[in-house]
Amino acid sequence: MGFRRGWPWIVLFLGAALAGCGRSSVKPATPAKPVLQPSSDATNPAGSSSAPAGESEATASAEANRPDDWFEDATLESGIRFAYRNGREAGRFYILESLGGGAAMIDYDLDGVLDLFFTGGGTISTGGPVSIAGLPSALYRNEGQRQFGDVTNLCGFEAPPDFSHGCAVTDYDADGFPDLFVCCYGRSRLYRNLGDGSFAEAGDEARLPALGWHTGAAFADLDRDGLPDLFVSRYTDWSPEADQVCIDQHGVQDVCGPGSYPGTTCQFFHNAGDGAFDDWSQRVGLAGNIRGLGVVAADFNADGWVDFYVASDESPKHLYLGGPELRFTEDAVAAGVAVSENGRAEGSMGVDVGDYNGDGLLDILVTNFENEDNALYRNLGDGLFMHSTIASGLGGVSRMRVGWGTAMTDFDGDGWLDLFVLNGNPLYHTGLSPFKQAPQLFRNRQGKRFEEVSPQGGVFFRQAHAGRGLAVGDLDNDGAPDIVTVQVNDPVRILYNRLAPKNFVRVQLAARHGEREATGARLTIEYDRRRLVRFVVQGAGYLSRFDPRLIFPVDESASTAEVAVDWPGRATETFRGLAVRQTHLLIEGRGDTQHVAP
Repeated sequence: MGFRRGWPWIVLFLGAALAGCGRSSVKPATPAKPVLQPSSDATNPAGSSSAPAGESEATASAEANRPDDWFEDATLESGIRFAYRNGREAGRFYILESLGGGAAMIDYDLDGVLDLFFTGGGTISTGGPVSIAGLPSALYRNEGQRQFGDVTNLCGFEAPPDFSHGCAVTDYDADGFPDLFVCCYGRSRLYRNLGDGSFAEAGDEARLPALGWHTGAAFADLDRDGLPDLFVSRYTDWSPEADQVCIDQHGVQDVCGPGSYPGTTCQFFHNAGDGAFDDWSQRVGLAGNIRGLGVVAADFNADGWVDFYVASDESPKHLYLGGPELRFTEDAVAAGVAVSENGRAEGSMGVDVGDYNGDGLLDILVTNFENEDNALYRNLGDGLFMHSTIASGLGGVSRMRVGWGTAMTDFDGDGWLDLFVLNGNPLYHTGLSPFKQAPQLFRNRQGKRFEEVSPQGGVFFRQAHAGRGLAVGDLDNDGAPDIVTVQVNDPVRILYNRLAPKNFVRVQLAARHGEREATGARLTIEYDRRRLVRFVVQGAGYLSRFDPRLIFPVDESASTAEVAVDWPGRATETFRGLAVRQTHLLIEGRGDTQHVAP
């Protein structure tokens, strides 16, 4: 986040005295579910409001939808009433308040439509010994017709975890049902999907001592044993006892930046195959001094082994390359994806990947703090990247905003990946830019440049928000990717894409000789006389999980489509005769094998 860059601050170390002379208590208390009360502007640190709970923003957006908007805000009619809470009302200005939460698109009941899971955040006590407690997460079942029902209590999420941030999804026990992992300050939680519409916490039985300040996570199979392993990013070594106070030259207190606290290391948990995980963090060689936030799992160097890229705040980003020795090689500096064009570490938060210029290689987009451009790294092949922010037209356009959640997705169905960035300042009062900020939408102009089209995005894009996490996917199965956003202390928003393609095919992979979701796989289709390449990745955006299905536009006159799949480190297969406007499960070994990878 880079909070303090360029600003004079008075930093006071108060330790336990500020914390009320007592040790912090991070425990799964049982407070009521979050009240949907829109936050105040940055002049009110308590975040209080007399507006009806959770209605003011959603009502205003419903009234302001325009016929030519790319996205329709359908939050009010969706039935979803939930907000991530960050404990701001305590008035302590903890850095814990700044990161926000995430969302997961998960078909937990396997009925063919995406349900929505949200992390809840937490509370901070206002007086006496400091107590940091979690708030319940929420699960909403997709009931069709753009309606969602709250099944939080029915599914076993009524008890809160610790103070939560991000989430990740996988079928860790290979029983056919997707499970959930929730990242927390304190102890993170693993929830097993029981297959009967409910979840049960499985942390103890899974030997998963995920302790510390966890932010984002991604599941992927490092050792090719067919089971998803878990990579967890951690932020700083902060605690209430070590909290500092930051006051600007005008005497205004605000949140201290991450540079005020020591960095830490990420963690890696290997799936043992017996329903449990083992801590392999040292075995795989994770490096220290990172302030990790967004993490994405993909095959960045196309060698058939899964890699992990971590956006790091006020410290260089990390690229962990996997390989047959089952020990990571940290390669961000050598690859050219660690720092800015001028060699400086940035305040990096969100990350997504995709082939934005149509050359078949995996490029990287990272969102950054104010006074910094968001970073677009173009893949040159051979494990090398080039900083292409300015060349692509993104230089300067986001510099006075703070980017968090992001997506590199074909929103208008033309085959080129567009960009979405969710903005908001972690500083309540003292930033160069305001606390609430408008999001941004960029249209891809045939892989050469990006054109900002935010005003045409819809009412959500014409408003300011304290944006954080987001998830992207096809909620209504019309072939167009929709957006779900998470704000700090304001209701989540549901944005339906109005630019559904005239013809499309939707696919999901099912590997038989590796991790079922086939993270690192590469898919190709011919469209409009060119080749479209998409990749299977995990953990993209910011603290969230996207739709695991991939959507390809198809020529209008076609009734079927043909998709080639490069399974990671294995065979390349072509799946022919896929009926358009449908979802197809592409099972490894059931296509036409073209060659076998060495």
